[in-house]
Amino acid sequence: MITGSCLCGSVSWQVDGALDNMTHCHCSMCRKAHAAPFATYVNTTRDSFRWLSDEDAVAHYESSPGSIRAFCSNCGSVVPESIGQERIAMPAGCLNEDPGVRPTAHIFAPSKAPWHTIGDNLQQFEAYPEPDDGPVVEHPGHGKGEVGVLRGSCLCGDVAYEVRTPIKSVHNCHCSRCRKARAAAHATNGFTAIDGVVFVRGENKLKTYKLPSARFFTQSFCIRCGSGMPRLDVDRDFAIIPFGSLDDDPGRGVDDHIYTGSMAPWYTITDDLPCFKEVPG
Repeated sequence: MITGSCLCGSVSWQVDGALDNMTHCHCSMCRKAHAAPFATYVNTTRDSFRWLSDEDAVAHYESSPGSIRAFCSNCGSVVPESIGQERIAMPAGCLNEDPGVRPTAHIFAPSKAPWHTIGDNLQQFEAYPEPDDGPVVEHPGHGKGEVGVLRGSCLCGDVAYEVRTPIKSVHNCHCSRCRKARAAAHATNGFTAIDGVVFVRGENKLKTYKLPSARFFTQSFCIRCGSGMPRLDVDRDFAIIPFGSLDDDPGRGVDDHIYTGSMAPWYTITDDLPCFKEVPG
């Protein structure tokens, strides 16, 4: 038996059957939906899956014709979605236990974020591997905006922002909170001056969820599509940018991995970046 839940716990589920087809997806839509470098999904049959919570908190957004993405309307975590009539796709970042399976491939690898490096030996596919025949939708890749300005937006486009001050640091965070919030293997967050982030549209479409047990941890997301968005941390005087939401290449990579003592059991770090069980220093 495997269980999963969103960050706030309003949405929870259980699987009593086999899991399969765990893949890392690098398509721009998954990166936007999760606000992460990539999304990792694992599948099961509909008969093996059941909701432990009611579904009142589950919101849906049609990111492309026939492709319905689900997220918690309270905290923004991506939650399981249907694949046709027979299958369920679950975001592995929200699982509570070791699923007992491991990733087998990278899909939509040519669309990967320019600041992310695929360092393992898993097979890479341009789109879906055969015999899967899911829809392939063209979506704008990373561009280059005004010099000194980074643009970002949510999946649906209702919220857009600009980063007008330099990114001071970038961390891959493997803590359980970030994994649940992003519903992914880890978050990749950039940090900049609080007055360096300007919302150019849709700031009124943002919702925040603060984890009651945390001193600071707060998730900011678009109410229409659930995409994670920048958070202005007034208490600590900096802004946190989820790199998966960027539209432009930031021109720099990640500095390190933090909270690796809490990393997902199904994920392996394959790069040479410094690793810290908690935080540096």
